[in-house]
Order: sequence, then C-alpha cells, then structure tokens
Amino acid sequence: MDEIKNIVDDIGIAAFEANTKIAGIAVVSDLGNIVFQTENFDLTNQTDFISNVINGDRSFVFNNVEFKVVETSSTGFIATNDSGMGHIILVSFQGGILVAYAMPGADPTIAFNFLNSNAMRLNGKI
Repeated sequence: MDEIKNIVDDIGIAAFEANTKIAGIAVVSDLGNIVFQTENFDLTNQTDFISNVINGDRSFVFNNVEFKVVETSSTGFIATNDSGMGHIILVSFQGGILVAYAMPGADPTIAFNFLNSNAMRLNGKI
C-alpha cells in the first residue's frame, strides 16, 4: 500500500507541475476495490460506474453530477460534464484502473495522456 501511495503522490506532484489540473486520483483494482485514493477524491460506494463504462455505458452519475463519455481508447476513457463541472478520466494498467478528476478548464486529452504515460508505474503492484 505504501508503494502505491508513493506512486500516486509522485503522479500528483508531477500533474501539478505539468499544470494538468488533475485534482484527485484513485487506484481501483480490477475487482472494483479501492486500493488508494487521495483525501480529496472519495470513490467509496461509487466504483460501479467504472465497470459500467468499461462494459459500454456512455454516461454515469458521480457525486450527483452526470458525466458523458466523450473519448475512448484501448487504454481508457474520458468523461465530461456538459455543465462545466470537470472531467473523470479512467486509465487502465495491469491489475486495475487509475481514476482521476480533472477540474473545469482542464484539457482532458492532455490530462488523459499524462495519466496514461504514468499509469504503467502501477503495473503489477496490486
């Protein structure tokens, strides 16, 4: 757990330095269990949307806010709130999913690419 926390802390610092506007990060196992989450991003009892999106859902509600999937790739998804409430980004890695919240005004593609390039650090850690 400490290793995952350290990796997420490093990703958070790098995200800040790169001005990605990523505000919260969580690591969720392939089974849907929360492995780690930053203090400001609580996925407790809300991880079902991850498997639903992976299985084809094009929208979901997170913290009473609706998000629509706007981009998909072989490594993840970008979902955006139409009212300007930010973005949820999902990036897969070996053993789980890296979930992040990017603030309004963030470029979700830049945030996705940043997370995608850093998610491999979590491969095999779960």
